[in-house]
Amino acid sequence: MKEKFVSVILAAGQGTRMHSDLPKVLHTLLGKPMLIYVLNTLKELNNIKIGVVIGHKKELIQEVIDEENINFIFQEKQLGTGHALMCAKDFWQNADHVLVLNGDVPFLRSSTLKTLIKLHLEQNAAISFLTAKVKYPEQYGVIVRDKNGQVKGILEITERKNTLETAEINAGIYCFKTDFLNKYLPQIKLNPKKKEYYLTDLITLAADNKEKIITKEVSYNEIIGINTRMELAEAMRILREEILKKHMLNGVTIIAPEATYIEPDVIIGKDTVIYPGVYLQGKTKVGKKCVLGAGVIIKDSEIGDEVEIKPYCVITESIIEKKATIGPFAHLRPGTHIGQEARIGNFVEVKKSYVGSGSKACHLTYIGDAEIGKGVNIGAGTITCNYDGIRKHKTTIEDAAFIGSNTALIAPVKIGKGALVGAGSVITEDVPNDTLAIARARQVHKPRRRKK
Repeated sequence: MKEKFVSVILAAGQGTRMHSDLPKVLHTLLGKPMLIYVLNTLKELNNIKIGVVIGHKKELIQEVIDEENINFIFQEKQLGTGHALMCAKDFWQNADHVLVLNGDVPFLRSSTLKTLIKLHLEQNAAISFLTAKVKYPEQYGVIVRDKNGQVKGILEITERKNTLETAEINAGIYCFKTDFLNKYLPQIKLNPKKKEYYLTDLITLAADNKEKIITKEVSYNEIIGINTRMELAEAMRILREEILKKHMLNGVTIIAPEATYIEPDVIIGKDTVIYPGVYLQGKTKVGKKCVLGAGVIIKDSEIGDEVEIKPYCVITESIIEKKATIGPFAHLRPGTHIGQEARIGNFVEVKKSYVGSGSKACHLTYIGDAEIGKGVNIGAGTITCNYDGIRKHKTTIEDAAFIGSNTALIAPVKIGKGALVGAGSVITEDVPNDTLAIARARQVHKPRRRKK
């Protein structure tokens, strides 16, 4: 069945101005490659078929964009945007129209593309494209119009003698009739200076042959492309400010927005307070009325309501239930689950473990591969010895047990309900319920010899 519209993302370039071994479109913007933003925008266009033209280090892009519904098109030699669209002919030629855009426009909105497509179809245009007004357009092609306002062509930066103070620029986002492409794309000539085929030459060909050209002006901030590290940093600042503003308008207190980093997929409940230096990453979800202290880093974790996370904690792929207290200086590693009103204190590390409601490990403790019941107290310096050099083993501590300071629990081992383990013990066997366990050498006193 013939498609009405397909889309082609141009993502084959090396991005030489980035001075990087990484393809330009894989440079991250708040934790996501910029290409992901463009793909997510296209996915909002009613299941439009997506093709991505790749070239430089194509295997890296294919690894990051591991999706069955994405069609990859290989451009062996990067000979410009026009050549990229030529390479994609097998993908778009059976559609009526093709939407073409670059992979470095992360702020582009799906609503803008829907408007462009609607205009293109209503006006029955050969070419429709986005424009913007900008001061000092140093890296963009400037649109040339005749006295009647009709587009005549694009003046590229290499062809301009002077940098205009304000100009209408080409955003590089187009809709084409595929019949038009089949006729005129082969007519594009190699640019003698850059040794590339420019997609913008199609606009000149359309104007010269009286083909219908439609433009739609949008805000420059929406079509900003990213070509250098400085532009990447500026884009990150713009996006970060938008995200912070959204959360503050939704009832989150951010004490120092200029010193707070929150990625796009993070969810935060109202009346939560965020102190300076906090990083919230990935698919983190923070509940209502939480307090996140200075320097806290949370990634891909779920934080319940009224949780207090004290300064300088690192939390990854973990779950913390409501009214728990964490830190300061705690480290929760992947697979950790902290129950309601539990307390994980300073310099405590927890990995792949469940800590039941009301239990406490207040300082200087390592808990790994463990299941801890309700109301357990774990003294300072306690460690679960979970690794024998080959395999990991589980430690179980049942409800209301008390583990004295400086205890080593040699897994696999089980501490029963209400059991008490004396400080300084090395526990190698299961401890029954309501039992006192002491496993340490007897203290011996001997006379001290002194030199005469």
